[in-house]
Amino acid sequence: MEKLPILVFGATGRQGGSVARALLKAHRPVRALVRDTAAAESVALRDAGVELVQGTFDDIETIRAAMKGAYGVFSVLPGNLAQGEEVRAGIAIADLAIESGVVHFVYSSGASAGDKLTGVARFDAKPRIEAHIRNLPVAATIVRPMIFMEMLVRPGLGLEEGRYTFFLRPDQSMQLIAVEDIGKFVAAIFADRTRFGGKTLKIAGDTVTGSELEAILTQVAGRPIAYARFSEEFLVANPDLGHMAASLDAGPLADHVDLDLMREINPEMLSFRSWLSGSGYRAFEEILRRAAG
Repeated sequence: MEKLPILVFGATGRQGGSVARALLKAHRPVRALVRDTAAAESVALRDAGVELVQGTFDDIETIRAAMKGAYGVFSVLPGNLAQGEEVRAGIAIADLAIESGVVHFVYSSGASAGDKLTGVARFDAKPRIEAHIRNLPVAATIVRPMIFMEMLVRPGLGLEEGRYTFFLRPDQSMQLIAVEDIGKFVAAIFADRTRFGGKTLKIAGDTVTGSELEAILTQVAGRPIAYARFSEEFLVANPDLGHMAASLDAGPLADHVDLDLMREINPEMLSFRSWLSGSGYRAFEEILRRAAG
């Protein structure tokens, strides 16, 4: 079974790329569906040893052919899909996996989606896909990554002005995960179908409060960065961020996972401090440079 390939969707993106790299490191054969085999990201995958199949989410026959002889499938969908389109694609990929005799199916959902519909289209597609997958005759694992660390160092959060704003209260805690750790968790899941088949698993690498964010950002930046929560008016005007803030109060994001268990599955998982000082530093430094300029 370990000699059979695992088909990875989104391998030229963040999550899929993380999974492809982790599987290759674990010496698992990887096959990837890519839109353009000549693109730089695709060429890098091929040079790393990934078998490429050119196609899109709409190419049912191509996906069917890509799944032929595959042991497993990692399914993650682009974040820019409309709700109906995301649901159709997620269900179609899962159904094709069953038809193709895939042994282990892993779907990347979202921790802020939860089990109940929210009214926010970006989050409501995932519970529908999850419900469909749970009824399929396959060993399926649903992973729900917590808030991406990468989300915290993007433009528009005040770092360009030497400060920082987010939807977390200073004394409130939230859990984070580095995208590169998602691949390590998924590789471990594929390595133990007996343990993880049929499970829904939230995954995280660290827990931080708003005040701790301020301290970590200040330390890594080497200069003071004051933290403040978004105003209520701002959160009301931004439904996605408002939903996530509410979810931290009394929703899926308030349900924290056991980090000791996470470390058992992925001993290499990163804290926010270690990620920001390491692989996340380039993006952080770029924004700080704008502030200095």
